[in-house]
Amino acid sequence: MVYVGAQLGVSVLVLFCTMAPSPGQAYIYAHYSNMTSMLFEDLPALFGPTLPNDGLMGVLVEAHPQNACTPIDPPPVSPTPSDPNSTTKYIVLIRRYDCNFDIKVLHAQQAGFSAAIVHNMYSNSLLSMGYSNDTIAEEIEIPSVFTSYYASQILRSFIIPEKGAYVILKPEFSFPLTYYLIPFTGVVGMIIIIMVIILIVRCVQHRKRLRKNRLSKEQLKKIPTHKFVKGDNYDVCAICLDEYEEGDKLRVLPCSHAYHCRCVDPWLTQTKKTCPVCKQRVTRPNPEYSESSDSDGESGPHEADEEEEGATSEADSERTPLLRPSNPTSPASSSPPPSYASTVTSEAAVATVTTSAQCLPHAPQPDVPLLGYDEYYSPLEDSDEGTDEEEGHPSDSDTTELIGRGAVQV
Repeated sequence: MVYVGAQLGVSVLVLFCTMAPSPGQAYIYAHYSNMTSMLFEDLPALFGPTLPNDGLMGVLVEAHPQNACTPIDPPPVSPTPSDPNSTTKYIVLIRRYDCNFDIKVLHAQQAGFSAAIVHNMYSNSLLSMGYSNDTIAEEIEIPSVFTSYYASQILRSFIIPEKGAYVILKPEFSFPLTYYLIPFTGVVGMIIIIMVIILIVRCVQHRKRLRKNRLSKEQLKKIPTHKFVKGDNYDVCAICLDEYEEGDKLRVLPCSHAYHCRCVDPWLTQTKKTCPVCKQRVTRPNPEYSESSDSDGESGPHEADEEEEGATSEADSERTPLLRPSNPTSPASSSPPPSYASTVTSEAAVATVTTSAQCLPHAPQPDVPLLGYDEYYSPLEDSDEGTDEEEGHPSDSDTTELIGRGAVQV
């Protein structure tokens, strides 16, 4: 998503770099009567060259005929200027209607004028002059503007008759917002749509992963519940750490761990579908998904493999209740106390000592002594007939002193 957004951002940046400000409108500066000036607004034509940046100055002349639909009279011949390098430019004032704009401007160009001003009739609204013929538009080499009817009346009344009066056509460079608004809106809209689509896809994928790792309400109802009675094998809820009271509603998971329904139900439906203590699944994995995909977000790949390999071998240990009952009359309390046994097996001059710390019944006595080294106690020797003094072995009271004197060579 970030990559796509960056690509679109670069595209928009390139688009803006190619956008150059263009003359959206122009002004007519009319000067007469000892530096008295007036300003009129106009719009450049859509054909022909644009006005120079510093403006175009010239003497204003009215066209004959005024509509310029036929060839018009050339500008008057100016007297010889004092400066031979200076040239006087003439700008013609043309009336609208009767023919197309490009024909009017072409006739002004053929007559020798440097620019043309076309004014509206009985209206002060402005418009951008278009062309009707591509061939004629390509032949036009002078700039032209369109102004209001009010401006034409002022120019015709004060500027044309005034000797020494002149006008300046100056462009107004501005950013054409309306011209670039549609493509800019399209690009921004496309970026927003793509980002929204990507965001929706990501949200759907995330919700699917969460749904796969949680229990639905239908699955939760399949897990049995149990009303607590004194003497049960459950004492304390491992989530809230409160002791169970008579009549509490417990939910017993397949691993034999029990919790308050109010405690474990939010865990199963909002967090994970595993036991909070032993992490065993409360439901069988869906065959449509692999073991690794089901364990995504719950454990790493290594932990998932260990769970899969040891699912059967450790089934008994996982189903063992976490908390042993303290009631002496319960079946769990009648189990024999734990014993610790050591077994030594000698094979091909290699001895292996295995110590078991699990609660197992007494191991059978082997045919040979367990430990036959000096100064160590062998329990089988007590079973022989005779006393400890006759056999020369230490008594039970001396066992503690004998054990640990030397190192056991295993």
